[in-house]
Amino acid sequence: MWKIFRRDPYAKTDRRKQRAEKLEMRANKKAWHQRRRAEARRDFYVRINKIFANPFSKRVLTDEQNEIKYFKFLRRRDRKLERKKLWEKFRKNPLRVIFPRKKRRTEDGGYLYVYNMTKQERKEIAQLKRKQNRENFNKVISTPDLRVKFGFVFLHSTAYFILTFVLIYVIYQAITIIVASSFHIPVIWYYYELKFPLSTYSPLYTRTALVSVFAAGPILSLMLAFVFLKLFFTRNAVLKRFQLFYLWGFINGCNMFFGAYIAGFFTRTEFIYTSEWLFMSNIFDIEEIIFTIISFTMMLIIGRIVTPLFLLSSGSVTLLKPEFRLFLVFSEVIFPWLTGTIILLLITTPNYYVPLIIKTFTPGLVLIPSIFLYNSLQYANIHTAGIVQHNYFRWGIVIISIALLFFYRVILSFGLRII
Repeated sequence: MWKIFRRDPYAKTDRRKQRAEKLEMRANKKAWHQRRRAEARRDFYVRINKIFANPFSKRVLTDEQNEIKYFKFLRRRDRKLERKKLWEKFRKNPLRVIFPRKKRRTEDGGYLYVYNMTKQERKEIAQLKRKQNRENFNKVISTPDLRVKFGFVFLHSTAYFILTFVLIYVIYQAITIIVASSFHIPVIWYYYELKFPLSTYSPLYTRTALVSVFAAGPILSLMLAFVFLKLFFTRNAVLKRFQLFYLWGFINGCNMFFGAYIAGFFTRTEFIYTSEWLFMSNIFDIEEIIFTIISFTMMLIIGRIVTPLFLLSSGSVTLLKPEFRLFLVFSEVIFPWLTGTIILLLITTPNYYVPLIIKTFTPGLVLIPSIFLYNSLQYANIHTAGIVQHNYFRWGIVIISIALLFFYRVILSFGLRII
């Protein structure tokens, strides 16, 4: 066959043509890259010359950049006008701005103000809502497909809550140990707390050491919270499947900062030492009270922010419908938090560390507002917006959470001494 191919003049001609075409393509590609590099060099030299000619001159923007700049200007102008209108309303009637009129949904999907409704009418509307909720609950119980979906949402959310809580708490403890070791302070690492086997008046407990040791964990946790929040809005199709994991990571990261200060305020441990030694304050000084109030307020504000994020990360348009949204909030937010709290309390048996117990309850400050905000007007059509990504249930997440709890409890049961 090879001999026949060698003797065939047409085959040789075809091979020569193919080789010539390949060489031509390579040459064209090489020439195109050379032209691109030459253009880039020329543009670079032009920019350098302009900078040296006038270092304070404004950068010349492209048409696309000018369009983006114009849109930003319009957005700033609209916000300024909204603030001006809000201030004018506040000057006329401050109470109406602070306590806006309540709205109720009508049968055709619109909204009516209820400030002028009688007590009997409000009572009838409340009874109608309770009746509708009972009917919707019976529908969920009687429909196998809905039961499975709500069950999977509950298991997924519980696993993510436990996984992120333990993960951030381990990082919290690890960075505290690293900073303490840099000051030559010995630490015994237990699964429930860090113990410092030194006397109260040890010379190693300097002001700088105490501030650094007890501030490192909360600050790193807050930084991780912002990392998780950034990942929640990623555009990567693979990473976007774990939105619920990122959301629980954001909540638990914020909790290990603000919730840790609340726990320290009531128990006089851990993060509270940072403000005590930084400001040289006494117990329950005005600084501590202000920081605690700020922590409570920030947790509630974060709760208002994360409510629509929980709806977006539900992974099911069916469960986002108005008739099922209340049950979604309980199965994705409230019940996973309560279940995770009970599991974490059981894991720490028989050694109960009060600051850790308080830290498992403080996420409620973030989650409870979702009960009152899930059906707000701005989220009414979120299930029809086409922005909810479908997610599949993964047993691997549940298995990883159980394994992490088991190994964390077993490995640190007897204490890991670090000098």
